Amino acid sequence: MPQPPTSLDTAEIEARFRHAGIVPPADRAQGTYESADQLLASLHWLRPPRTAAAEPSNTFSLVEKD
Repeated sequence: MPQPPTSLDTAEIEARFRHAGIVPPADRAQGTYESADQLLASLHWLRPPRTAAAEPSNTFSLVEKD
C-alpha cells in the first residue's frame, strides 16, 4: 500500500491556491488551508497511482510502429 505523504506547510498550500487563482476570505483562510492539507494527505487512499495498464489505450507515441 502507498505510504501517506507528509503534511504540507501552510506556505506550500497557499502557493498552490495562488497558482490556481483561489483567494479564500481572510476570516476563512486558516480553516481552508487546514482542510486542503487534510484532503491532500488523503488523496493516496482516494486515487492510488495508476499502472501503465490502467492508462488510456489511445495515447500519442513518437515511436514508429512497423
